[in-house]
Amino acid sequence: MKTTIVLPTYNEKENIEDFLKTLLEEINLTNDFNINILVVDDYSPDGTADIVKKVMGNNPKVNLLLNNTRGLGKAYIAGFRYAIENFSPDILIEMDSDFSHDVKKVKELLNAISKGADFAIGSRYIKGGSIPSDWALIRKLNSKYGNIFARIIAGLYSIKDCTSGFRAIKTDILKQIDLDKLNANGYSFQMNILFECTQKGAKVAEIPIDFIDRTKGKSKLGLYDILEFMVNSFILRLRLIKNVFVK
Repeated sequence: MKTTIVLPTYNEKENIEDFLKTLLEEINLTNDFNINILVVDDYSPDGTADIVKKVMGNNPKVNLLLNNTRGLGKAYIAGFRYAIENFSPDILIEMDSDFSHDVKKVKELLNAISKGADFAIGSRYIKGGSIPSDWALIRKLNSKYGNIFARIIAGLYSIKDCTSGFRAIKTDILKQIDLDKLNANGYSFQMNILFECTQKGAKVAEIPIDFIDRTKGKSKLGLYDILEFMVNSFILRLRLIKNVFVK
Protein backbone atom coordinates (compact mmCIF):
# COMPACT_ATOMS: atom_id res chain seq x y z
CA MET A 1 0.00 0.00 0.00
CA LYS A 2 1.15 3.51 -0.81
CA THR A 3 1.39 5.86 2.16
CA THR A 4 1.98 9.58 2.57
CA ILE A 5 2.99 11.02 5.93
CA VAL A 6 1.67 14.59 6.19
CA LEU A 7 3.67 16.88 8.48
CA PRO A 8 2.23 20.37 9.12
CA THR A 9 4.90 22.84 10.18
CA TYR A 10 5.14 26.40 11.42
CA ASN A 11 8.42 27.71 12.82
CA GLU A 12 10.00 24.28 13.28
CA LYS A 13 13.56 25.07 12.13
CA GLU A 14 14.97 23.68 15.37
CA ASN A 15 13.40 20.26 14.79
CA ILE A 16 12.59 19.65 11.16
CA GLU A 17 15.94 18.55 9.72
CA ASP A 18 16.76 16.08 12.48
CA PHE A 19 13.18 14.82 12.55
CA LEU A 20 13.04 14.21 8.79
CA LYS A 21 16.33 12.31 8.91
CA THR A 22 15.08 10.17 11.82
CA LEU A 23 11.78 9.50 10.07
CA LEU A 24 13.51 8.60 6.81
CA GLU A 25 15.73 6.10 8.59
CA GLU A 26 12.65 4.44 10.05
CA ILE A 27 10.55 4.28 6.88
CA ASN A 28 13.49 2.82 4.97
CA LEU A 29 13.13 -0.17 7.32
CA THR A 30 9.43 -0.51 6.54
CA ASN A 31 9.35 -2.70 3.44
CA ASP A 32 5.64 -3.49 3.26
CA PHE A 33 4.54 0.09 2.57
CA ASN A 34 5.64 2.53 -0.11
CA ILE A 35 6.02 5.64 2.06
CA ASN A 36 6.74 9.24 1.17
CA ILE A 37 6.63 12.45 3.24
CA LEU A 38 4.79 15.70 2.58
CA VAL A 39 5.74 18.71 4.70
CA VAL A 40 3.00 21.36 4.68
CA ASP A 41 4.59 24.60 5.78
CA ASP A 42 2.53 27.70 6.55
CA TYR A 43 5.24 30.04 5.22
CA SER A 44 7.21 29.87 8.48
CA PRO A 45 9.18 33.11 8.94
CA ASP A 46 12.02 31.18 10.61
CA GLY A 47 13.04 29.45 7.36
CA THR A 48 11.59 25.99 8.02
CA ALA A 49 10.79 25.55 4.32
CA ASP A 50 14.39 26.27 3.30
CA ILE A 51 15.62 23.49 5.56
CA VAL A 52 13.05 21.10 4.07
CA LYS A 53 14.23 22.01 0.56
CA LYS A 54 17.79 21.15 1.57
CA VAL A 55 16.69 17.72 2.79
CA MET A 56 14.67 17.23 -0.41
CA GLY A 57 17.84 17.66 -2.44
CA ASN A 58 19.20 14.46 -0.95
CA ASN A 59 16.02 12.39 -0.75
CA PRO A 60 13.16 12.12 -3.27
CA LYS A 61 10.82 10.74 -0.59
CA VAL A 62 10.52 14.23 0.94
CA ASN A 63 8.12 16.76 -0.60
CA LEU A 64 7.10 20.30 0.33
CA LEU A 65 3.79 22.16 0.02
CA LEU A 66 3.76 25.84 0.91
CA ASN A 67 0.35 26.57 2.37
CA ASN A 68 -1.04 30.09 2.70
CA THR A 69 -3.91 29.32 5.10
CA ARG A 70 -2.88 29.40 8.76
CA GLY A 71 -3.98 26.71 11.20
CA LEU A 72 -3.42 23.01 11.85
CA GLY A 73 -6.73 21.92 10.37
CA LYS A 74 -6.31 23.96 7.21
CA ALA A 75 -2.77 22.64 6.79
CA TYR A 76 -3.94 19.04 7.02
CA ILE A 77 -6.78 19.62 4.57
CA ALA A 78 -4.40 21.20 2.07
CA GLY A 79 -1.91 18.37 2.62
CA PHE A 80 -4.50 15.62 2.22
CA ARG A 81 -5.76 17.10 -1.03
CA TYR A 82 -2.30 17.60 -2.45
CA ALA A 83 -1.23 14.09 -1.50
CA ILE A 84 -4.33 12.47 -3.01
CA GLU A 85 -4.00 14.42 -6.25
CA ASN A 86 -0.25 13.97 -6.68
CA PHE A 87 0.72 10.70 -4.96
CA SER A 88 -2.51 8.62 -4.98
CA PRO A 89 -1.85 7.10 -1.53
CA ASP A 90 -3.92 4.31 -0.02
CA ILE A 91 -3.14 5.62 3.47
CA LEU A 92 -2.49 9.08 4.91
CA ILE A 93 -0.66 9.56 8.20
CA GLU A 94 -0.93 12.56 10.51
CA MET A 95 2.12 13.24 12.63
CA ASP A 96 3.91 16.05 14.48
CA SER A 97 7.40 17.06 13.40
CA ASP A 98 8.78 17.97 16.85
CA PHE A 99 9.61 14.42 18.08
CA SER A 100 6.40 14.27 20.16
CA HIS A 101 5.50 11.12 18.23
CA ASP A 102 7.81 8.13 18.11
CA VAL A 103 8.68 7.31 14.49
CA LYS A 104 8.88 3.61 15.38
CA LYS A 105 5.10 3.64 15.92
CA VAL A 106 4.45 4.47 12.25
CA LYS A 107 4.73 0.80 11.33
CA GLU A 108 2.31 -0.21 14.10
CA LEU A 109 -0.31 2.22 12.81
CA LEU A 110 0.14 0.90 9.28
CA ASN A 111 -0.11 -2.69 10.49
CA ALA A 112 -3.43 -1.84 12.16
CA ILE A 113 -4.71 -0.60 8.80
CA SER A 114 -3.44 -3.70 7.01
CA LYS A 115 -5.35 -5.83 9.53
CA GLY A 116 -8.65 -4.17 8.68
CA ALA A 117 -8.88 -0.80 10.43
CA ASP A 118 -9.91 2.26 8.44
CA PHE A 119 -8.62 4.69 11.06
CA ALA A 120 -5.71 3.88 13.40
CA ILE A 121 -4.98 6.20 16.34
CA GLY A 122 -1.79 6.53 18.33
CA SER A 123 -3.54 6.59 21.68
CA ARG A 124 -2.29 8.13 24.92
CA TYR A 125 -5.30 6.98 26.93
CA ILE A 126 -5.39 3.22 26.52
CA LYS A 127 -3.32 0.70 28.46
CA GLY A 128 0.33 1.16 27.54
CA GLY A 129 -0.08 4.80 26.47
CA SER A 130 0.94 7.90 28.40
CA ILE A 131 1.37 11.66 28.54
CA PRO A 132 4.49 13.32 30.05
CA SER A 133 4.60 12.96 33.83
CA ASP A 134 6.31 16.36 34.18
CA TRP A 135 3.58 18.33 32.42
CA ALA A 136 2.12 21.15 34.47
CA LEU A 137 -1.21 20.28 36.10
CA ILE A 138 -3.13 22.68 33.84
CA ARG A 139 -1.77 21.00 30.72
CA LYS A 140 -2.57 17.52 32.03
CA LEU A 141 -6.13 18.62 32.79
CA ASN A 142 -6.49 20.31 29.41
CA SER A 143 -5.37 17.17 27.60
CA LYS A 144 -7.25 14.58 29.67
CA TYR A 145 -10.52 16.42 30.18
CA GLY A 146 -10.50 17.95 26.71
CA ASN A 147 -10.44 14.42 25.39
CA ILE A 148 -13.23 13.33 27.77
CA PHE A 149 -15.20 16.39 26.67
CA ALA A 150 -14.94 15.27 23.05
CA ARG A 151 -15.98 11.71 23.86
CA ILE A 152 -19.07 12.75 25.82
CA ILE A 153 -20.25 15.87 24.01
CA ALA A 154 -19.37 14.83 20.44
CA GLY A 155 -20.59 11.29 21.03
CA LEU A 156 -17.29 9.49 20.37
CA TYR A 157 -17.87 7.22 23.36
CA SER A 158 -16.01 4.12 22.23
CA ILE A 159 -12.78 5.93 21.38
CA LYS A 160 -10.32 6.57 24.20
CA ASP A 161 -8.18 9.23 22.49
CA CYS A 162 -10.23 11.53 20.25
CA THR A 163 -7.65 14.30 20.04
CA SER A 164 -4.41 12.49 19.25
CA GLY A 165 -2.47 14.00 16.36
CA PHE A 166 -0.78 10.71 15.42
CA ARG A 167 -3.02 8.71 13.06
CA ALA A 168 -3.23 6.60 9.93
CA ILE A 169 -6.36 6.94 7.80
CA LYS A 170 -7.43 5.04 4.72
CA THR A 171 -7.83 7.40 1.78
CA ASP A 172 -11.05 5.69 0.70
CA ILE A 173 -12.73 6.93 3.88
CA LEU A 174 -11.42 10.48 3.50
CA LYS A 175 -12.72 10.67 -0.06
CA GLN A 176 -16.25 10.22 1.30
CA ILE A 177 -15.94 13.41 3.39
CA ASP A 178 -16.40 17.01 2.28
CA LEU A 179 -13.28 18.48 3.83
CA ASP A 180 -14.52 22.04 3.20
CA LYS A 181 -17.35 21.50 5.68
CA LEU A 182 -15.22 20.43 8.64
CA ASN A 183 -15.25 23.99 10.07
CA ALA A 184 -12.01 23.38 11.95
CA ASN A 185 -9.07 25.73 11.53
CA GLY A 186 -7.08 24.55 14.53
CA TYR A 187 -6.72 21.51 16.74
CA SER A 188 -10.41 20.65 16.76
CA PHE A 189 -9.72 19.25 13.28
CA GLN A 190 -8.61 16.05 15.01
CA MET A 191 -12.00 15.56 16.63
CA ASN A 192 -13.97 16.68 13.58
CA ILE A 193 -12.25 14.40 11.07
CA LEU A 194 -12.59 11.45 13.45
CA PHE A 195 -16.29 12.20 13.89
CA GLU A 196 -16.87 12.37 10.13
CA CYS A 197 -15.01 9.12 9.51
CA THR A 198 -16.97 7.25 12.17
CA GLN A 199 -20.19 8.61 10.70
CA LYS A 200 -19.13 6.95 7.45
CA GLY A 201 -18.72 3.65 9.29
CA ALA A 202 -14.95 3.69 9.69
CA LYS A 203 -13.50 0.89 11.81
CA VAL A 204 -11.22 2.50 14.42
CA ALA A 205 -8.20 0.88 16.09
CA GLU A 206 -6.10 2.40 18.87
CA ILE A 207 -2.39 1.71 19.34
CA PRO A 208 -0.74 2.76 22.64
CA ILE A 209 1.86 5.52 22.40
CA ASP A 210 3.93 7.51 24.86
CA PHE A 211 3.48 11.16 23.98
CA ILE A 212 6.82 12.96 24.37
CA ASP A 213 6.92 16.68 25.10
CA ARG A 214 8.93 18.75 22.66
CA THR A 215 12.35 19.93 23.83
CA LYS A 216 12.84 22.57 21.11
CA GLY A 217 10.47 25.22 19.79
CA LYS A 218 7.08 26.25 21.17
CA SER A 219 3.66 24.62 21.25
CA LYS A 220 1.15 26.25 18.87
CA LEU A 221 -1.91 25.53 21.02
CA GLY A 222 -3.68 28.75 22.01
CA LEU A 223 -6.90 29.99 23.61
CA TYR A 224 -8.61 30.25 20.21
CA ASP A 225 -7.95 26.55 19.58
CA ILE A 226 -9.53 25.59 22.91
CA LEU A 227 -12.62 27.72 22.29
CA GLU A 228 -13.02 26.38 18.75
CA PHE A 229 -12.70 22.85 20.08
CA MET A 230 -15.46 23.37 22.65
CA VAL A 231 -17.82 25.03 20.15
CA ASN A 232 -17.26 22.28 17.60
CA SER A 233 -17.97 19.60 20.21
CA PHE A 234 -21.45 21.03 20.75
CA ILE A 235 -22.01 21.43 17.00
CA LEU A 236 -21.25 17.74 16.51
CA ARG A 237 -23.64 16.88 19.37
CA LEU A 238 -26.39 18.85 17.63
CA ARG A 239 -25.73 16.92 14.44
CA LEU A 240 -26.15 13.63 16.28
CA ILE A 241 -29.45 14.82 17.74
CA LYS A 242 -30.63 15.98 14.31
CA ASN A 243 -29.70 12.62 12.79
CA VAL A 244 -31.91 10.85 15.35
CA PHE A 245 -34.95 12.89 14.33
CA VAL A 246 -34.20 12.65 10.61
CA LYS A 247 -34.08 8.86 10.85
